[in-house]
Amino acid sequence: MSDSYVEKEDETTLTIFNKRVIYDFDSQNNNYSNLVDFNLAEKFLYGRVSRNYRPIYFEDKSNLKTFNSSITNGSPLQAANFVVDMFDRLATQFDKCVQIGKITGDDPFLSSLRVFKAFQDPVELHGSYLQNYLNSISRDLRKTNFNNLPQFMSLLEDRLEGSLKLYPITFSGFVKSKLCPISVSGLAIEIADAEYFNDNKKIQEFVNSPNWEFYLNACRSYGFMVDKLIPWRLVADIGSRECIEYALKYELDDTNFILASLYSETDIVFFNNLKFYLLNLYNQNARVYTETLQCDDGVKTIYKNVEQININKFNKIVSEKQLLNFYLKIRILEEDKVLTDGQKTKLIKDTMKIYDSKGLSMALRLFSEIVNQPFDSPGSLSYLNRVRRLREDT
Repeated sequence: MSDSYVEKEDETTLTIFNKRVIYDFDSQNNNYSNLVDFNLAEKFLYGRVSRNYRPIYFEDKSNLKTFNSSITNGSPLQAANFVVDMFDRLATQFDKCVQIGKITGDDPFLSSLRVFKAFQDPVELHGSYLQNYLNSISRDLRKTNFNNLPQFMSLLEDRLEGSLKLYPITFSGFVKSKLCPISVSGLAIEIADAEYFNDNKKIQEFVNSPNWEFYLNACRSYGFMVDKLIPWRLVADIGSRECIEYALKYELDDTNFILASLYSETDIVFFNNLKFYLLNLYNQNARVYTETLQCDDGVKTIYKNVEQININKFNKIVSEKQLLNFYLKIRILEEDKVLTDGQKTKLIKDTMKIYDSKGLSMALRLFSEIVNQPFDSPGSLSYLNRVRRLREDT
């Protein structure tokens, strides 16, 4: 039966799809609503977008708590404070049930719970990713010529247009992409160090474990969801009564207050650094280059020198409003949202009007409210439901 499951990442897309259908059937358990497919539609963005689908990130590090070193391997691991408390109680319950013989004590993962992976800083992950990405872009830009900063930004926009949906550059685009793990939410814990693509081992070591149903039931009792595709990943359900009971200790009264207190929106933090990214990229590629001209007296080669600039000169050349215009274009290119050219133009124009009257923060907030809505976009639940209805009608 093992060849019915995905075992390697390099299998063909069609093979992976067909095998995942088998895994999905074999791993389902309708008795447990907390066994969740986090790859399905908007659930993929859990812990990384607000209820209005604006991208967010865990900013308040004072609300992180370190797991007891006795249950972790290697360096200290952290999660949101109430999540650590939830897990401590869950692990204690497992230990007690092993002692009284309620569950088997020799399961490699589901007897004595340990933490192998927890919170990852999204700012650090994006910074590392962005550095590599900009280095790659810089290598491509060396093959091009530009005379000034506006020309360079136009050239860069053209260069990015075809790749941004797969490889976003902004913090918002990164947080919403498959490049960013759910661990950045501070809500996720992994209790095994296993291969994400080896579905055969997932079935054998988790779904077929004699402790599997106890595990699902106990997780639900303490406010955890279990990732159906990665069954050793627990995710705190901040909409559940059980989870909120633990959050109350930290004066986090409900789901909305958790989101408002621990998380911040991603747009402004990236926008404030955008000029520095552009400045560095510009200076890396500002150089002397030759240009060949056809003159009356023959071919003439001239040398052009593009001077490097500092941040003060950057600010004189590119205003905040011009930088905002550039940012909005990039964000639209990163999204799957289906917009006509006219709709894109109107969205940017309307955002600029808000900027003129209400300022940068409000402009970014309202733009984010619109561009991040998943409705009528490929991959959203509404899109999937519409496609399903069309199939049923044919």
